[in-house]
Formats: sequence, structure tokens, C-alpha cells
Amino acid sequence: MEERKSLPWSNAEVQTFLCLVGDEKIQSELDGATRNERVYNEVSSLMAAHGYERTTQQCRQKLKKLKSDYRAIKDHNGRSGANRKDWKWFHQMDAIYGHRPASNGRESGLNSASSLLEATDNGECLVISHSLPVSLRTE
Repeated sequence: MEERKSLPWSNAEVQTFLCLVGDEKIQSELDGATRNERVYNEVSSLMAAHGYERTTQQCRQKLKKLKSDYRAIKDHNGRSGANRKDWKWFHQMDAIYGHRPASNGRESGLNSASSLLEATDNGECLVISHSLPVSLRTE
């Protein structure tokens, strides 16, 4: 069966996706899994529950691309004398991955990305200091 070409992700869809993958449980499972298809299947199901139909593979590819773009912008902006680049997903990605050591997963001063992200009524993620709303929890 052929994989049909996926439609571009809407801003609201990406914001919901980032809130879901930023959840502490999802991040912990992604950190601990060599084969993480089950985790991406869970994310795909959660996206469907929010009205967005994305396959496991589409979710995996989206996170891979977002992480790649995030690292490139973070590296660029960390260089002395470089003109700063801005990216609409930078703050959300930084809330999830910015305080994590690159080599050893979850051992950092911040103990969960889910304590930093919340989805608003219009689908945006906000940086906050408490857990995700119940409607976006993965438990």
C-alpha cells in the first residue's frame, strides 16, 4: 500500500504536537526507548483525539525535523558575532529540550518539560510553571 503524501502541518497542529511530545511521560519513554514506534503510535493516537490525523511515521518525522531545526538555530545563535535567528517554535522546543544535557537524557536542573508547557484554548503552547492541562495529559 502506498503512503500518500501528507498535508503540511498547521500551526495549531504543531502546537498541539509539541504540547503532547513535551509531556514528561512521553519524553521519558522516548529517552528510554531504542525502538520507539510504540511511543510515536501513542502520540499519533493523542493527535487523533485532538482532531489531527497523523500517522506514527509522520509524528516521528515531524519531531526529527523540529529537533534538527531547533539544534541548528540554537547552534547558530550560540556563536559569537552571529546575527540571531528567530523561529516560531524555538521557545516551545527550548522548553522541552533546552535544559537537557545532549548526551545523557533527563538528568538536568529541570525535571520535566511538562511543567513548562500548556496548551491554550486556541491551541498555543505557553511556557508556564505547572503541569499540562488534563485534556493533554497522556496518562
